Amino acid sequence: MDLPFADQSFDCVVAANVIHLLDEPYKALSELDRVCKARGKLIIPTYVNNEKTGKTSGFAKTVGKAGADFKRQFTFSNYREFFEKAGYSDIKIVQIPGRVPCAVAIIVKPDKR
Repeated sequence: MDLPFADQSFDCVVAANVIHLLDEPYKALSELDRVCKARGKLIIPTYVNNEKTGKTSGFAKTVGKAGADFKRQFTFSNYREFFEKAGYSDIKIVQIPGRVPCAVAIIVKPDKR
């Protein structure tokens, strides 16, 4: 939430498998954006729920017992909506199916934000 780097320090920033655990994911996204150069990439993979929105996945239940506190469970469709709500439009979502499905958001930061 408070990265120790100057504005526009990096061509690419990655926050892997964390956005679903945060109380303030938009604040974290803003901080990633701050340290990313214009036209740089934000790469944000996360676990997704193959099941209906609002239903806790078996994976989330299992890792929850180990201490992972999922604040939200994204589906493939609402993961894109999450970034659109933050004001991004150049978003590519790569779906990675499997027993623990993932989605990787690749966002090109606009020239001006």
